[in-house]
Amino acid sequence: MIRWATRIYVMSEDMFSLKGKVALVTGASGAIGQEISVSLARAGADIIAMGRNMDRLRKTAEMVKKHKRDSAIISGDISKMEDVERISRESFTHFGRVDILVNNAGTNVFKKAEDFTEGDFNLIVNTNLKGSFFLSRLIAVGMRKNNAGNIIFITSQLGKTAMNFACLYGATKAALMQITRSLAFEWAKYNIRVNSVSPGPWSTGMLEPAFKNGKTKEALIRMTPTRRLGEEGDIGGAIVFLASDASRHITGQDLIVDGGFSIGRVI
Repeated sequence: MIRWATRIYVMSEDMFSLKGKVALVTGASGAIGQEISVSLARAGADIIAMGRNMDRLRKTAEMVKKHKRDSAIISGDISKMEDVERISRESFTHFGRVDILVNNAGTNVFKKAEDFTEGDFNLIVNTNLKGSFFLSRLIAVGMRKNNAGNIIFITSQLGKTAMNFACLYGATKAALMQITRSLAFEWAKYNIRVNSVSPGPWSTGMLEPAFKNGKTKEALIRMTPTRRLGEEGDIGGAIVFLASDASRHITGQDLIVDGGFSIGRVI
């Protein structure tokens, strides 16, 4: 038992439990989105899986049901405002509430800065930044009515450092980190916590095109103290922690999940 001033908080065995909660996960048709969805379901949450690929969304729903949790799927493109508004409406229709929002959807166009087109710019910014912000704002309306909620943005270490072919991607992730802090500050009065998770180099997802020659992947592994890239299972625990009462006094923070990649270079 820990005593803080006049409050007493008893650390219980179910502090990581999400039973009775409903979580909306965007980008749930991708590998990381599936992992996040399953991790939240394993902790007890019902899942609304949102993404663009219906076949993979159905697979995500099947994975969730293996943990005896209810699930719903919503197809949509978060870069389009009409879809963002529909996703919000349908989310509340399915379960009547959304307690946890994980803004995982994201994209990149692997080009040098001088080769980006306006279309590339709009795609990356609208998907990674605009869509996530406006969906959060809409979902927060329902959270405010319940005087509780958790919003988690998936950012990236590329929001803090630089890498080839990630100029705009990194810029949007840096912006999401600032949005995390600002929303946490503004919405604390509604008992809505807002945090972000910054993965480092990952073995699946958007970095896969850069791994084709093998050299990039080997270099990133050498630069990581744990001598491996992020893999399935690494990010889910971080999400469950931030979504649960175990982190009840944490808001406006960025949790780095990168095997030590950001703390220094291995020689």
